[in-house]
Amino acid sequence: MEYRLTVANQTLHIIFDGTKRWSGYISRPSDGLEASFSSRKCLEHVIEGLLGRRLWPQYRQQVLSLLDQFQV
Repeated sequence: MEYRLTVANQTLHIIFDGTKRWSGYISRPSDGLEASFSSRKCLEHVIEGLLGRRLWPQYRQQVLSLLDQFQV
């Protein structure tokens, strides 16, 4: 399952591998950066890192609300 998340003028691709709930990888196509995650909390931390600590507080609630809508 794949989701596209657009936050703070950045598009992130989140791909769930299906072997474990909330497991997969995330990529930022603008620079090719990829990271894996193994839990929802880990995914949140990876997104925080990709957005940057300065932007995260501003967009945190928006991201968490979007993650709540994912059907994983």
